[in-house]
Amino acid sequence: MNSWQQIQAEQEAMQSYTALLEQARLCQQLYEHAGLALPDRIQRLLGAPQSNGTGGRAPSISPSAHIPALGFSPPAGHRATDWISIDIREAQATAGILATLRAAAKPMRAGDVTTKVAELIPDVTYGTVANAGTRLSKEGIITRTDGGWKLLKPDQAGIIHEGRLWGPSSIFEKQEIAAHRREAILHILKHFPGGLQIVQLVEQLQACSWVHAPINKDLLKADMQILAGGKKVRRVGNTRKWTLAQSEKSE
Repeated sequence: MNSWQQIQAEQEAMQSYTALLEQARLCQQLYEHAGLALPDRIQRLLGAPQSNGTGGRAPSISPSAHIPALGFSPPAGHRATDWISIDIREAQATAGILATLRAAAKPMRAGDVTTKVAELIPDVTYGTVANAGTRLSKEGIITRTDGGWKLLKPDQAGIIHEGRLWGPSSIFEKQEIAAHRREAILHILKHFPGGLQIVQLVEQLQACSWVHAPINKDLLKADMQILAGGKKVRRVGNTRKWTLAQSEKSE
């Protein structure tokens, strides 16, 4: 078996394992709905039982090593394992300015920078861009002259590629890292149609090597409230589980 055949075989094996787990979770939901005890073999597949916070017992969720990354392709010459990305609309004005200047590779007039950033990021204002430009100039990351704004430190700027902002996690601001984590939450929930509790989501996120964000219960509680406010997630009945909202499931 050559290297390509080995990779294909591994992918098929992983896909089969993922499908098996999904069937087991569906079986678990049907048994719980019927009020029946889950068969021992399904319990062993899903893991040892743990408290579900409602007086009953719920199987623990298998580690998420089988959950792939989001699937977006990074810019040429870069690897998704080294960089993260967010929807450009989730970026802050500072990141928009730096990415715009990096893409231009030459000085840009202030008005053109503002126009471009406004096209990329909803609700950004001229004043926000101007203030960010002043700070970046003081920090020596850009220069602002009569000839326009110029990027001095490309290593601190992201790359806009196919509607997403890419870069090492170190260049992203706190709000942008939170957007990365919330996108990962939605991606993980797609693999668990029965929903997950906060503590289970924490375990899943921690097991995903492609998630580069702080992870703890308090942060996730805040994330879930934001996602719920945006009608992206909802609670499962009166349980502590969260699942995707119908609009997210249909996408």
